[in-house]
Amino acid sequence: MPNYKRTLYACNLAGFLQSATMNLSPYLFIPLSRLYGITYTQIGFLILINFVAQFAADIYFGQPVNKYGYRPFCVSSQLAIALGLMLFAAAPWLLPGNIFLVLVIATIIFSLATGLLEVILSPITKTIPAVNSEANFMLMHTSFAAGIFAAALLTTLFLYLFGIKMWQVVVFLWALLPLVNAFVFLGAPLPEITPESQRMKVGELLKNKIFILSFFAIFFGAATELLIVQWGSTYLEKGLGLSKTVGDVGGMCLFAAMLGLARYLYAKKGAGLNLNNLMIYGSLACLFCYIVVASAPAAWLVLAAFGLIGFFSSLLWTGTLIVASDSLPNTGALIFALLAGGGDLGTAAIGQAVGWFSDYFTAHAPAGAVAEQYGLKAAIALAIAVPLLSLVFQLWLKKAAPHKKVVSEIK
Repeated sequence: MPNYKRTLYACNLAGFLQSATMNLSPYLFIPLSRLYGITYTQIGFLILINFVAQFAADIYFGQPVNKYGYRPFCVSSQLAIALGLMLFAAAPWLLPGNIFLVLVIATIIFSLATGLLEVILSPITKTIPAVNSEANFMLMHTSFAAGIFAAALLTTLFLYLFGIKMWQVVVFLWALLPLVNAFVFLGAPLPEITPESQRMKVGELLKNKIFILSFFAIFFGAATELLIVQWGSTYLEKGLGLSKTVGDVGGMCLFAAMLGLARYLYAKKGAGLNLNNLMIYGSLACLFCYIVVASAPAAWLVLAAFGLIGFFSSLLWTGTLIVASDSLPNTGALIFALLAGGGDLGTAAIGQAVGWFSDYFTAHAPAGAVAEQYGLKAAIALAIAVPLLSLVFQLWLKKAAPHKKVVSEIK
């Protein structure tokens, strides 16, 4: 049997780069706003484009990956991430009169690549022959949390030390890592894909009750998790008045660390735990944490809530994938692609909605209120509905697809 250590290393690094790339731009929103006049609606549009492009990749690449195998897509995704990041950084030089257009094009390129990674990384790590296949899967998603942490910490510290005018340099530095990982993937053994004759047909899958419930569960579960990544940095600085360094390090890094910790603990100690119940309790806990974020009078309570949201939302994406793929075997990469598309679509739609509502409430702030703070807090208050809907669909999913198979512990 091939030695898959290099494969797991490449997948973990790719998961790290996927999350760092897709979550890098939120930490640049303040520099982009101050230097180039980017508005909240434009910021929301970049978020929308990010996840719509990922959704398009999820929907399109499921069948080609099943047909041609993993390797060409593993390598090309890394090269596309590097290209997109370089283009993003070069926007002020390429089209100084319309920087936003170049930012949109660059975002589309690296977002298509990160969406493609969602299609291939989960099935690769889950189908590599191993006693701990689900543990490998969960550890790969732990590297996703590490990418969020690194994007927040390293980018924020770089901008703090060298100034926001140096934002292009840090983006160029991030672009180097996927170039290295492309060569790692070239020599890594990859598992075989389920033959077409044994796979469930697309039409049959789309009509399946478990798939439909899983789609909406991940739609709201992903938004519960990633809304904090998208808007947390801006909310802490503009909505609560914290400095960017304190907000990103104290809030966003705590969120990412707790997200990764929870996934790691599940991979290590998840045997015997009911995954459905963990996702239900996680959604309920996130509901209360969102209420704290929207209404707490003290900044430290909001920072603590960010960390708790990271911990309790950690399984809403990954757990739904596990429950659905175990309940609907022999779907190849397709079920991972379609459900990842559901997560991206939910994050895109709700992230854009927060941008719209922020601008709306800012423009209609009552007399005496700080308009920008009022707008952001009002938008986040409306977002309380997101974990509530996640809770509803996880309850329905438990009835339709009770999960019995649990991850083996890593010794």
